[in-house]
Amino acid sequence: MVEVFSAKKEDVQMEEEEDIVEGQVGVRCAYCAKVSSDERPDGYAYFPQSLSAIYQNVSDLQRRHFLKCSEMPDDARKKFQSLRGFAAKAESETKKYWIDSAREVGITDFEEKGGIKFFRDPSTPSAADLIEKERGKIKKNAVADQTSLVRPTDVSTDYSYLIMKQMRPCRFKNSDRRVGPGSRGRDRALGFPGIACKYCSSKDGAGRFFPVASKSLADNTANAISSHLANCNRCPESVKSSLAYLSHRASLQNAELEGGWKKTFFKQIWDRLHVERSWTNGKSKDNDTGGTENDESSAEEDDADASDAEEVDEMVKAAAQWLTKRDAQHENSVVSSNHNRVRTSRGRGLPSRKRRDSNDDVAN
Repeated sequence: MVEVFSAKKEDVQMEEEEDIVEGQVGVRCAYCAKVSSDERPDGYAYFPQSLSAIYQNVSDLQRRHFLKCSEMPDDARKKFQSLRGFAAKAESETKKYWIDSAREVGITDFEEKGGIKFFRDPSTPSAADLIEKERGKIKKNAVADQTSLVRPTDVSTDYSYLIMKQMRPCRFKNSDRRVGPGSRGRDRALGFPGIACKYCSSKDGAGRFFPVASKSLADNTANAISSHLANCNRCPESVKSSLAYLSHRASLQNAELEGGWKKTFFKQIWDRLHVERSWTNGKSKDNDTGGTENDESSAEEDDADASDAEEVDEMVKAAAQWLTKRDAQHENSVVSSNHNRVRTSRGRGLPSRKRRDSNDDVAN
């Protein structure tokens, strides 16, 4: 019912407002857009002044135009009337959804002239579209890229999958060391496997993460990666927009997926990074979003530092396998302990009648 469009010369001439410029993006009734310009009624289109104003302008179309639109088909009108007021109590969340959806289409604020504009060709697929296509059409005998941290067959939300697609394997090096309180807890042995943002030079350690177990990868590290990508100056706006959009879809996919998918997903990544270690046999083929950590310079730096740690490489791998087994044993012991606790800890019950009577006799 609503579509976005880029203002052309004739649109600028027809608008009474003088601040509308060619290339500015507006929202309009999709039915009235099909008729000739001289037959279009007033109020069929709006030009939002910012991304946050899109929600209000679409609401104006709903209240002022759709109810009397002569071009709207009867079936569409009935459906529209049946859905009125459906999201009346979720205004703040709805407003954010409109902003993130607009960014996913390729719209951004027009800072130079005011209003909004396209920052990419909206007819080209977004990062979210590419992920959906990649995971939706898996060939039966397709061979997965063994050097990639994530694979199309992995069970996860599209949001988590796209986040981890922006990361590449790396190794702990001297420049990753920290100083100050608590630095020992964050340091690792040279050559310890980790993950790094594909877009950052990471010479200052930003965008590089070295979780010590799959659980910390799934919890703290995943949140830190999400925060980093949202603020990374080198991460493309198209990727940031798709991540913001997919965050809404994630809540629905979360309910559809089986419980425990997150733990399994990040456990697989941990195993590929520390146990399988296929990424150490060659360079990753994953270059669809243009990232090898500022071309090859940082990768060469990783290799140079990693060469000093080749002697302990097998020890690190063995330690990772030991951690994996220990975590599994710990989980089994916790489950067993909880099961026994449920069976044995029945609490303190009230004394029986016979016992009460015997106590009364002693007292007398």
